[in-house]
Amino acid sequence: MKIYQEIKTNNGVLRGYLHKVDKEKKQPLVIMFHGFTGNKAESKFLFVQFSKYLCEHNIASLRFDFLGSGESDQNFNYMTFSNEVMEAKEILKFAKSLPFVSKIIVLGLSMGGAVATQVAKECYQDIDKLILWAPAGMMKEAILHRQNEYLPLENGNYDLGGIELSQNFISDIKKQDLFSDIDKYKKPVAIYHGLNDTTVPLEVSKKYCDIYEDCSLNTYYNADHTFTNVLVRKSLFLDNLKFILE
Repeated sequence: MKIYQEIKTNNGVLRGYLHKVDKEKKQPLVIMFHGFTGNKAESKFLFVQFSKYLCEHNIASLRFDFLGSGESDQNFNYMTFSNEVMEAKEILKFAKSLPFVSKIIVLGLSMGGAVATQVAKECYQDIDKLILWAPAGMMKEAILHRQNEYLPLENGNYDLGGIELSQNFISDIKKQDLFSDIDKYKKPVAIYHGLNDTTVPLEVSKKYCDIYEDCSLNTYYNADHTFTNVLVRKSLFLDNLKFILE
């Protein structure tokens, strides 16, 4: 069962979907955080597919657009990393209010993975497990390296292929140390990474796994940044299911 959801924040409305088993029995819930320029469906419907898969196995899920992305309020030039962390904590707060939830698993893809690590270190008592799909811990370095390639606009922002990236985003990401204190999260962490990923190097996931106390790293042949391969996604989903249920 898919149910439309809204979360009102001080800066706008987050819009997304709750997938849950029809019965009101207790069930785990997976919160999904999308990546940079992504949305609650993600590339080639990755999050939609995973939500449906989880529901088939009696696991609920939440997937929202961050402000400035997809159907949520604001334009993309509002988006900063810090804003997404704040919004992610609002989504976690909403998840905690759902009466049928037995445990909460947070999943983040790419920059959403980096967001998830920040939420986990601040709200570790509320998150039972952490899942990272190709987490973009090198986001600051990647943005600063490519900044000169972006088409500048008269207002000081950048044209990022039809969407407007703000100077505020650049300034905010420069201040981030995405690995600082993330080891405050002591519960199980599982990282999943495609060996053909040209967006986030595998070394980034290895660095995350070295930092976390209880962490496994899973890699996939013929898999790119968003696992756009039918057989790879089947393996990815099954591996995640096992981690969630173990």
